[in-house]
Amino acid sequence: MTICTPSADVSRTDCGRAAGALHRWLASGATQSGSGALCGWREESTGELSDPYPEITGYALTFLARPDLGSAEAACAAKAARWLLARAGAGDFRARPEKTAGAVYTFDLAMIAHGLLRLGQVSAAPRLVDSGLAYADLLVRAADKHGSLPTVLPGTAPGPLPEAWSTCGGVHLLKTVQALLSAADQGLAGAADLAASLVAGTDAWQKPHAFPPPTQPGSTLISLHALCYAAEGLWIWARHTGDSQALGRSRALTSWVWRQRLPTGGFPGFVDLTPDARNGTPAAGRQSDVFAQALRLALLHRLPQVDTDAQAALLQADLCHLTDGRAALPYRPGAPERHLNTWASMFAAQALRLAAVPDPTMNWQELV
Repeated sequence: MTICTPSADVSRTDCGRAAGALHRWLASGATQSGSGALCGWREESTGELSDPYPEITGYALTFLARPDLGSAEAACAAKAARWLLARAGAGDFRARPEKTAGAVYTFDLAMIAHGLLRLGQVSAAPRLVDSGLAYADLLVRAADKHGSLPTVLPGTAPGPLPEAWSTCGGVHLLKTVQALLSAADQGLAGAADLAASLVAGTDAWQKPHAFPPPTQPGSTLISLHALCYAAEGLWIWARHTGDSQALGRSRALTSWVWRQRLPTGGFPGFVDLTPDARNGTPAAGRQSDVFAQALRLALLHRLPQVDTDAQAALLQADLCHLTDGRAALPYRPGAPERHLNTWASMFAAQALRLAAVPDPTMNWQELV
């Protein structure tokens, strides 16, 4: 599908406006509960919020952290940070208690750690930095104890968890390098070594039939969301260290994800990859977080095969425009339920902000 725009300048202006509308919706606390926690989504028709989501609360801190915080942003970020500090003070590191009881996901710990470190640095709040370092240290100690970074901390789940990329996969853990590098920059011992070991694990991708890497061992289902996390982690490492090999692997993953684009636009959440297949077969409906992540990566890598102007226009077409110049991105565009999604909207805001400028770039610490 081809979308024609009058000029690149008009297209970029539209992208900038859309990014601003998404930012206003998120900064207003539209998906923030009274406790300060960010929730995964708000149901458009009823206004009902989903359950509190610690990982997404960590994302929000990274998204909102900037030196010139407005009053609404500052209030939203401060409430979210207080909630995470209170949980840590009580020794509560559970991922989503309503779904997985006491299970502690290391990916979630990393997203929270980086959010606290980022906001703490930007707002000169030592308490937030200290808490972020404590969260990151949990990752270092877990890897030391178990020989590698586990997906779920052993002994925290009451029983076997459903097998999925998020419970038994490892590819997505590459994005934890962001928190580890931020913590290393603050002097946390072992953080840089753990980040390096995670990146070194991608050497196996050079072997025949090892690319793309499986997102769930023993399954032919590939989570595009998880692959995007891996590409983001490698991009972060490359930006921090100048590692051209890691940058190339991030770019290769991004290119492979783009080959899974649906004919009508957007991406499925999963593809089924049979042995020796170059591309996968869509195995799920459109998932807007994947689209936003893929567009953001294409812009950061400046992939020549992707018409980013056209794709940014398609992403904007999925937005739900609200009052007061705000907008949100539904998790599954076109689905009967309209879940205005927090993390997909954050990814989309950053993607469209990149699409709004002629020379897109981003500090690795800013990436949500």
